[in-house]
Amino acid sequence: MTTIDSWSALYRHRQQVKQRYPTIWSVPLVKKEMDRLLAIVRDGARVLEVGAGDRRFGRKLQALRPGIEYRSFDIDPETEQDYHRLDDVDGQFDCIYAFELIEHLTADEGLALLTTLRGRLRDNGTLLLGTPNLYHPHRYWGDITHRTPYKYEELGGLMMMAGFASPSVHRIYNDAWLRRWFRLHVGAIAHRYLDIDFAGTILIEAGIAR
Repeated sequence: MTTIDSWSALYRHRQQVKQRYPTIWSVPLVKKEMDRLLAIVRDGARVLEVGAGDRRFGRKLQALRPGIEYRSFDIDPETEQDYHRLDDVDGQFDCIYAFELIEHLTADEGLALLTTLRGRLRDNGTLLLGTPNLYHPHRYWGDITHRTPYKYEELGGLMMMAGFASPSVHRIYNDAWLRRWFRLHVGAIAHRYLDIDFAGTILIEAGIAR
């Protein structure tokens, strides 16, 4: 299994991500995961959802991009998927996405997964990952099955170790209009002072390093 055998390399990659996004507040906001998926996925694309669960993201994506070829993978045998073993996944994809998955793995398992997914991407393909935002006060700690907490620069650095290019990072925050306005224009002052974010999820995307 692929392991993190060079912590200095991981630190170097983390610092590269940190230079691009010096603080959590420099990471731009999007409302939903689907915003980034739609920006990446075009009709005719071949798409793989990893850790698909009930495949709700896949159904939404297919409704908005009816021309895509969608495939799903999840190890849970009680769910209906195209693949239940990663080794059975065939071919390459224009986009691979995995939301709320990598934090359930150890760091070494996460690196091994990222390395495998890189091999499943086409040359101009994109990997999109979502994970709980550690700057949110309770988002990560609400699930007993979580095993590895990732700050955005740590996950970005791990992706670079797996052979991905320097990633783009977003924070997800969606709310009713008035609450959203208050958070962004008034409450943000207190949030910045306390270094506590209101965005619950981090999205990181990258292509294959050249």
